[in-house]
Amino acid sequence: MVSSSGRCGKSVQNETTRLIVLFYAFAREIAPFKRRLRNRAPLALDGLHGFRAEIGGKKFTVVGHGIGRSRASETARRTFDLIPDAELVIGTGVVGALSSGLRPGDLVLGDRALTTQADGQVAEQVTAVGDAHIGAVGRALGLAGLAYSTGAILTSHRVLVTGAEKRRAKESTGAIAVDMETAAIAAEAAARGIPFVAIRAVLDEVDDEIAGAAMADRDGNVRPLAATSYLLRNPATMLKLPRMIRNLRRATSAIADALTAIAHDGELAAPSRRARGPAERKRPR
Repeated sequence: MVSSSGRCGKSVQNETTRLIVLFYAFAREIAPFKRRLRNRAPLALDGLHGFRAEIGGKKFTVVGHGIGRSRASETARRTFDLIPDAELVIGTGVVGALSSGLRPGDLVLGDRALTTQADGQVAEQVTAVGDAHIGAVGRALGLAGLAYSTGAILTSHRVLVTGAEKRRAKESTGAIAVDMETAAIAAEAAARGIPFVAIRAVLDEVDDEIAGAAMADRDGNVRPLAATSYLLRNPATMLKLPRMIRNLRRATSAIADALTAIAHDGELAAPSRRARGPAERKRPR
Protein backbone atom coordinates (compact mmCIF):
# COMPACT_ATOMS: atom_id res chain seq x y z
CA MET A 1 0.00 0.00 0.00
CA VAL A 2 1.29 3.42 -0.95
CA SER A 3 0.30 6.11 1.52
CA SER A 4 0.48 9.88 1.21
CA SER A 5 1.56 11.40 4.48
CA GLY A 6 -0.54 14.30 5.74
CA ARG A 7 0.90 17.58 6.89
CA CYS A 8 -2.25 19.66 7.21
CA GLY A 9 -3.99 20.48 10.44
CA LYS A 10 -7.23 22.40 10.67
CA SER A 11 -7.17 23.78 7.14
CA VAL A 12 -6.54 22.40 3.68
CA GLN A 13 -3.53 24.66 3.33
CA ASN A 14 -1.37 25.88 6.19
CA GLU A 15 1.39 28.45 6.16
CA THR A 16 3.88 26.01 4.59
CA THR A 17 1.70 25.18 1.57
CA ARG A 18 2.77 27.26 -1.40
CA LEU A 19 0.87 25.67 -4.27
CA ILE A 20 -2.06 23.34 -4.90
CA VAL A 21 -2.19 21.43 -8.20
CA LEU A 22 -5.72 20.55 -9.35
CA PHE A 23 -6.24 17.91 -12.06
CA TYR A 24 -9.36 17.41 -14.20
CA ALA A 25 -10.10 15.24 -17.23
CA PHE A 26 -12.16 17.41 -19.61
CA ALA A 27 -13.09 21.08 -19.80
CA ARG A 28 -16.78 20.74 -18.93
CA GLU A 29 -15.89 19.27 -15.54
CA ILE A 30 -14.10 22.41 -14.42
CA ALA A 31 -16.06 25.05 -16.40
CA PRO A 32 -18.47 26.21 -13.62
CA PHE A 33 -15.58 26.58 -11.17
CA LYS A 34 -13.49 28.40 -13.76
CA ARG A 35 -16.32 30.88 -14.41
CA ARG A 36 -16.27 31.87 -10.73
CA LEU A 37 -12.63 32.98 -10.90
CA ARG A 38 -11.73 36.55 -11.74
CA ASN A 39 -7.94 36.44 -11.64
CA ARG A 40 -7.04 33.40 -13.69
CA ALA A 41 -4.22 33.30 -16.23
CA PRO A 42 -3.33 30.75 -18.93
CA LEU A 43 -0.99 27.96 -17.93
CA ALA A 44 2.15 28.79 -19.89
CA LEU A 45 3.92 25.44 -19.56
CA ASP A 46 5.03 23.40 -22.54
CA GLY A 47 2.84 20.35 -23.14
CA LEU A 48 0.24 21.23 -20.49
CA HIS A 49 -3.10 22.97 -20.78
CA GLY A 50 -5.04 24.64 -18.01
CA PHE A 51 -4.75 27.85 -16.00
CA ARG A 52 -3.41 29.42 -12.82
CA ALA A 53 -5.45 31.31 -10.23
CA GLU A 54 -5.31 32.52 -6.66
CA ILE A 55 -8.38 31.55 -4.65
CA GLY A 56 -8.97 32.24 -0.99
CA GLY A 57 -5.33 33.19 -0.60
CA LYS A 58 -4.21 29.87 -2.10
CA LYS A 59 -2.32 29.47 -5.37
CA PHE A 60 -3.87 26.91 -7.71
CA THR A 61 -2.40 25.43 -10.85
CA VAL A 62 -5.26 23.72 -12.71
CA VAL A 63 -4.26 21.09 -15.30
CA GLY A 64 -6.35 19.08 -17.76
CA HIS A 65 -5.17 15.56 -18.53
CA GLY A 66 -7.80 14.00 -20.78
CA ILE A 67 -9.64 10.73 -20.24
CA GLY A 68 -7.96 7.50 -19.15
CA ARG A 69 -5.20 6.27 -16.87
CA SER A 70 -2.32 6.56 -19.32
CA ARG A 71 -3.03 10.19 -20.16
CA ALA A 72 -3.57 11.05 -16.49
CA SER A 73 -0.25 9.42 -15.53
CA GLU A 74 1.70 11.09 -18.33
CA THR A 75 0.24 14.52 -17.57
CA ALA A 76 0.82 14.17 -13.83
CA ARG A 77 4.46 13.16 -14.37
CA ARG A 78 5.07 16.12 -16.67
CA THR A 79 3.28 18.48 -14.30
CA PHE A 80 5.37 17.41 -11.30
CA ASP A 81 8.54 17.69 -13.38
CA LEU A 82 7.67 21.27 -14.35
CA ILE A 83 6.13 22.21 -10.99
CA PRO A 84 8.34 20.52 -8.39
CA ASP A 85 7.11 22.74 -5.55
CA ALA A 86 3.53 21.41 -5.48
CA GLU A 87 2.46 20.90 -1.85
CA LEU A 88 -0.98 19.34 -2.37
CA VAL A 89 -2.62 17.55 -5.31
CA ILE A 90 -6.39 17.43 -5.82
CA GLY A 91 -8.03 15.16 -8.38
CA THR A 92 -11.52 16.26 -9.42
CA GLY A 93 -14.17 15.56 -12.03
CA VAL A 94 -17.14 13.25 -12.45
CA VAL A 95 -17.55 9.64 -11.33
CA GLY A 96 -20.08 6.91 -11.84
CA ALA A 97 -21.91 5.64 -8.76
CA LEU A 98 -21.25 2.08 -7.64
CA SER A 99 -23.42 2.46 -4.52
CA SER A 100 -27.18 2.67 -4.76
CA GLY A 101 -27.33 5.55 -2.30
CA LEU A 102 -25.51 7.97 -4.60
CA ARG A 103 -27.35 10.34 -6.95
CA PRO A 104 -26.21 12.75 -9.68
CA GLY A 105 -24.55 15.76 -8.11
CA ASP A 106 -23.57 13.95 -4.88
CA LEU A 107 -20.00 14.57 -3.75
CA VAL A 108 -17.53 11.74 -3.15
CA LEU A 109 -14.41 12.26 -1.06
CA GLY A 110 -12.08 9.36 -1.82
CA ASP A 111 -10.25 7.77 1.11
CA ARG A 112 -8.34 5.36 -1.14
CA ALA A 113 -7.89 4.67 -4.85
CA LEU A 114 -8.21 1.17 -6.28
CA THR A 115 -7.17 0.05 -9.74
CA THR A 116 -8.29 -2.76 -12.01
CA GLN A 117 -6.32 -4.70 -14.55
CA ALA A 118 -7.44 -5.23 -18.12
CA ASP A 119 -9.26 -8.43 -17.12
CA GLY A 120 -11.27 -6.52 -14.54
CA GLN A 121 -9.50 -7.96 -11.52
CA VAL A 122 -8.46 -5.58 -8.75
CA ALA A 123 -4.74 -4.88 -8.89
CA GLU A 124 -2.66 -5.34 -5.75
CA GLN A 125 -1.62 -1.71 -5.56
CA VAL A 126 -3.90 0.47 -3.47
CA THR A 127 -3.16 4.15 -2.96
CA ALA A 128 -4.35 5.51 0.37
CA VAL A 129 -5.14 9.13 1.14
CA GLY A 130 -3.76 10.76 4.28
CA ASP A 131 -6.30 11.08 7.10
CA ALA A 132 -5.24 14.65 7.80
CA HIS A 133 -6.13 15.80 4.31
CA ILE A 134 -9.41 13.88 4.21
CA GLY A 135 -10.28 15.48 7.53
CA ALA A 136 -9.31 18.97 6.35
CA VAL A 137 -11.34 18.72 3.15
CA GLY A 138 -14.26 17.15 4.99
CA ARG A 139 -14.28 20.00 7.50
CA ALA A 140 -14.24 22.59 4.71
CA LEU A 141 -17.17 20.89 2.98
CA GLY A 142 -19.08 20.57 6.23
CA LEU A 143 -18.58 24.22 7.17
CA ALA A 144 -19.89 25.19 3.74
CA GLY A 145 -22.98 23.01 4.25
CA LEU A 146 -22.04 20.51 1.54
CA ALA A 147 -22.96 16.86 2.15
CA TYR A 148 -20.51 14.25 0.91
CA SER A 149 -19.75 10.53 1.02
CA THR A 150 -16.37 9.03 1.86
CA GLY A 151 -15.15 5.75 0.39
CA ALA A 152 -12.91 4.08 -2.15
CA ILE A 153 -12.83 5.28 -5.76
CA LEU A 154 -12.19 2.56 -8.32
CA THR A 155 -10.13 3.53 -11.37
CA SER A 156 -11.18 1.33 -14.27
CA HIS A 157 -9.34 0.76 -17.54
CA ARG A 158 -12.62 1.31 -19.44
CA VAL A 159 -16.10 2.78 -19.03
CA LEU A 160 -18.46 0.54 -17.04
CA VAL A 161 -21.49 0.84 -19.29
CA THR A 162 -24.25 -1.22 -17.63
CA GLY A 163 -25.72 -1.39 -14.17
CA ALA A 164 -24.72 -5.04 -13.98
CA GLU A 165 -21.06 -4.17 -14.62
CA LYS A 166 -21.12 -1.46 -11.98
CA ARG A 167 -22.77 -3.71 -9.38
CA ARG A 168 -20.17 -6.42 -10.01
CA ALA A 169 -17.44 -3.84 -9.54
CA LYS A 170 -18.99 -2.78 -6.25
CA GLU A 171 -19.19 -6.38 -5.03
CA SER A 172 -15.61 -7.25 -6.01
CA THR A 173 -13.89 -4.06 -4.81
CA GLY A 174 -16.06 -2.37 -2.18
CA ALA A 175 -15.59 0.95 -3.98
CA ILE A 176 -18.47 3.43 -3.93
CA ALA A 177 -17.65 5.19 -7.21
CA VAL A 178 -15.71 4.62 -10.43
CA ASP A 179 -13.68 6.74 -12.81
CA MET A 180 -10.69 6.27 -15.12
CA GLU A 181 -8.01 8.53 -13.64
CA THR A 182 -7.94 8.92 -9.83
CA ALA A 183 -5.55 6.07 -9.00
CA ALA A 184 -3.12 7.13 -11.74
CA ILE A 185 -2.79 10.66 -10.36
CA ALA A 186 -2.68 9.43 -6.77
CA ALA A 187 0.16 7.03 -7.58
CA GLU A 188 2.24 9.73 -9.30
CA ALA A 189 1.73 12.09 -6.35
CA ALA A 190 2.57 9.37 -3.82
CA ALA A 191 5.77 8.49 -5.70
CA ARG A 192 6.95 12.04 -5.06
CA GLY A 193 5.67 12.27 -1.51
CA ILE A 194 3.04 14.88 -2.37
CA PRO A 195 -0.25 14.65 -0.41
CA PHE A 196 -3.26 13.79 -2.58
CA VAL A 197 -7.03 14.23 -2.20
CA ALA A 198 -9.82 13.24 -4.60
CA ILE A 199 -13.11 15.15 -4.51
CA ARG A 200 -15.48 14.16 -7.29
CA ALA A 201 -19.19 14.40 -8.13
CA VAL A 202 -21.54 11.66 -9.30
CA LEU A 203 -22.69 11.81 -12.92
CA ASP A 204 -24.69 8.59 -13.24
CA GLU A 205 -26.46 6.29 -10.79
CA VAL A 206 -25.44 2.67 -10.38
CA ASP A 207 -28.23 1.32 -12.61
CA ASP A 208 -27.94 4.03 -15.28
CA GLU A 209 -26.62 2.76 -18.60
CA ILE A 210 -23.85 4.95 -19.99
CA ALA A 211 -25.22 5.80 -23.41
CA GLY A 212 -22.94 7.02 -26.15
CA ALA A 213 -19.57 6.72 -24.43
CA ALA A 214 -18.05 6.15 -27.88
CA MET A 215 -19.24 9.58 -29.06
CA ALA A 216 -16.51 11.44 -27.15
CA ASP A 217 -12.78 11.53 -27.70
CA ARG A 218 -10.13 11.13 -24.98
CA ASP A 219 -10.43 14.83 -24.12
CA GLY A 220 -14.17 14.51 -23.49
CA ASN A 221 -15.12 16.36 -26.68
CA VAL A 222 -17.95 15.01 -28.83
CA ARG A 223 -16.71 13.62 -32.16
CA PRO A 224 -19.32 14.71 -34.76
CA LEU A 225 -18.90 11.77 -37.13
CA ALA A 226 -18.81 9.22 -34.32
CA ALA A 227 -21.80 10.85 -32.65
CA THR A 228 -23.83 10.86 -35.88
CA SER A 229 -23.01 7.22 -36.56
CA TYR A 230 -23.87 6.19 -33.00
CA LEU A 231 -27.19 8.07 -32.93
CA LEU A 232 -28.23 6.61 -36.28
CA ARG A 233 -27.60 3.13 -34.90
CA ASN A 234 -29.10 3.93 -31.49
CA PRO A 235 -31.89 6.50 -31.98
CA ALA A 236 -33.32 5.85 -28.50
CA THR A 237 -30.24 7.56 -27.07
CA MET A 238 -31.68 10.90 -28.18
CA LEU A 239 -34.35 10.55 -25.50
CA LYS A 240 -31.67 10.12 -22.82
CA LEU A 241 -29.58 13.15 -23.77
CA PRO A 242 -31.59 15.80 -21.85
CA ARG A 243 -31.23 13.82 -18.60
CA MET A 244 -27.52 13.28 -19.24
CA ILE A 245 -27.05 17.03 -19.73
CA ARG A 246 -28.97 17.80 -16.54
CA ASN A 247 -26.88 15.29 -14.59
CA LEU A 248 -23.65 16.79 -15.94
CA ARG A 249 -24.84 20.25 -14.93
CA ARG A 250 -25.61 19.03 -11.39
CA ALA A 251 -22.26 17.27 -11.10
CA THR A 252 -20.12 20.14 -12.39
CA SER A 253 -21.98 22.64 -10.20
CA ALA A 254 -21.30 20.42 -7.19
CA ILE A 255 -17.61 20.26 -8.12
CA ALA A 256 -17.48 24.06 -8.31
CA ASP A 257 -19.15 24.36 -4.89
CA ALA A 258 -16.73 21.85 -3.34
CA LEU A 259 -13.61 23.48 -4.79
CA THR A 260 -14.82 26.91 -3.68
CA ALA A 261 -15.36 25.58 -0.16
CA ILE A 262 -11.91 23.93 -0.12
CA ALA A 263 -10.23 27.10 -1.36
CA HIS A 264 -11.82 29.14 1.43
CA ASP A 265 -11.58 26.43 4.12
CA GLY A 266 -15.39 26.36 4.25
CA GLU A 267 -15.71 30.00 5.24
CA LEU A 268 -17.58 30.95 2.08
CA ALA A 269 -20.54 28.68 1.37
CA ALA A 270 -22.12 28.22 -2.03
CA PRO A 271 -25.64 29.67 -1.65
CA SER A 272 -27.32 27.08 -3.87
CA ARG A 273 -26.09 24.18 -1.73
CA ARG A 274 -25.98 25.80 1.72
CA ALA A 275 -27.50 23.66 4.46
CA ARG A 276 -29.30 25.12 7.47
CA GLY A 277 -27.00 23.30 9.86
CA PRO A 278 -23.73 21.36 9.69
CA ALA A 279 -23.73 18.97 6.74
CA GLU A 280 -23.90 15.27 7.49
CA ARG A 281 -21.65 12.72 5.85
CA LYS A 282 -23.71 10.47 3.61
CA ARG A 283 -23.50 6.71 3.98
CA PRO A 284 -23.78 5.08 0.54
CA ARG A 285 -24.99 1.51 0.41
